[in-house]
Amino acid sequence: MKSFKDELAKVLSNKDETGLSKAFEKFCRVHADSLPLPGQDPAFDKAMWVASEHIALSKKDESILNRVTGRLLGEQADLVASTCLKLKDLIGNSREAALQTWQDMLSAMTWQQMVPAGALRGVGGQMVSLGTFQRKLSEANIQLNLGWLVDEDHLRILLQAQNNEQEALPDVELRVTEASKGVVFSRKTNQDGAVVAPNVQIGPGQYQIQVFWMEEVAETPIFVI
Repeated sequence: MKSFKDELAKVLSNKDETGLSKAFEKFCRVHADSLPLPGQDPAFDKAMWVASEHIALSKKDESILNRVTGRLLGEQADLVASTCLKLKDLIGNSREAALQTWQDMLSAMTWQQMVPAGALRGVGGQMVSLGTFQRKLSEANIQLNLGWLVDEDHLRILLQAQNNEQEALPDVELRVTEASKGVVFSRKTNQDGAVVAPNVQIGPGQYQIQVFWMEEVAETPIFVI
């Protein structure tokens, strides 16, 4: 009597794609009570993958798949929305809730807020400030000030990097990334350990600031413009 593995090997040896799919379906019916879980048997996983490419879903299976996929995409969208700060909320009626959300997000990512966030009137236009906050990467102390000039639609970024002796750290890289566009701005600290970027042009999107030092990276919470 052939073993489970012998029968599975015979299924995989079938060179005809349609024949392999039908043979695999029959194999699964015969061994319904002893089929391995995904990841337990590489040969079975391979057979299932190959066969699945040539088996049409029934209307019922397709309906189930669509429902599950739709639910997962919905959950993912809700998750992204819940982990982003909408900067426009800092201007409107939900300002206090937005400030608390930003503070909680910074804390969860081990950033320490030094100067609180807020919305204020700047020279020539309104600026939404996310405050000044800092984080330590090994021997690098990173301090970041971030603001959004609403009328001109650009970011104002000031970064300072120092070592444990409070000496300036050059070559610490700062990047601004947007979810769909990737890196939209990149600059390294100068000999003073600073990046001064008062007018990083941006548009509507989902942004994050990343700071790279040696083998480490510090990321800010995601914010939406």
